[in-house]
Amino acid sequence: MKKFFFIFAVIFLSVLFVGIVFYPWLGWGTGLEQNVESILMPPGKEHWFGTDSLGRDIFTRVLLGGRISLFVGLLCSILSFLFGFTYGALAGWFEGVTDRVLMRLCDILMAIPSFILVSILCMSLQLVLPFEDVFTKALVSLCFGISATHWMSLARVTRGMVLEIRRKPFVEAAVALGGTRVHIMLRHILPNMLGTLLILMAMQIPTNILYESFMSFVGLGIHPPYTSWGILVREGWKTLSSFPHLILFPSLILFLTVWSFHIVLDHVKAKLKM
Repeated sequence: MKKFFFIFAVIFLSVLFVGIVFYPWLGWGTGLEQNVESILMPPGKEHWFGTDSLGRDIFTRVLLGGRISLFVGLLCSILSFLFGFTYGALAGWFEGVTDRVLMRLCDILMAIPSFILVSILCMSLQLVLPFEDVFTKALVSLCFGISATHWMSLARVTRGMVLEIRRKPFVEAAVALGGTRVHIMLRHILPNMLGTLLILMAMQIPTNILYESFMSFVGLGIHPPYTSWGILVREGWKTLSSFPHLILFPSLILFLTVWSFHIVLDHVKAKLKM
């Protein structure tokens, strides 16, 4: 059964990625075309997921929104990795007072409910960022807001691994030969922990997608006319009782995407025996 789920997850993610990247060239439209003659049509052969209140095809809008949601999920994971690794490496290398201060600050931030912290950061950044384009401002504030709340676990893991690896004989030899801290960290310590950190970074992608969807759902992320999965769910929520297909299909794709990521990553972790 686990193998079946893994194969299904891989196929689903592969088809989803291909669809998101190439759908404008596959004859499915761009997701922006409005048609007053096709308003709120149910799912059918012409419109697989039906249409919305402006006659736009929901299937292509799901693919269009997937570009934003997956981009935010991936970018936030990379930013969290960079900051979490740097922070944890500093704490683990210097130890002593520096380690205690950095880790206590990390503990304080982890004690704050993440959704509250993301919401505050998103609202604050949208007020202070100098971008005039609304979409750019919302996207940048969303990415930095999510990244700023998801680096702590990576920092703690990095600190622990640095403390362990820096006592290995090959690191001590590099120090004795006069290697700089940056050189030793990047050439000797990082390669020995990169696999674990990459898995942890990848595991944050589905969480970041959910955060983006939630922020857009409550109005603190991407705003119409731009589309993300959170926007689609919010639009469908308003007509849940009358036109349930508006929320059903975007929510289903969101669920399957997050679930598939977890299935694939669990399989990878099992193979690596993490």
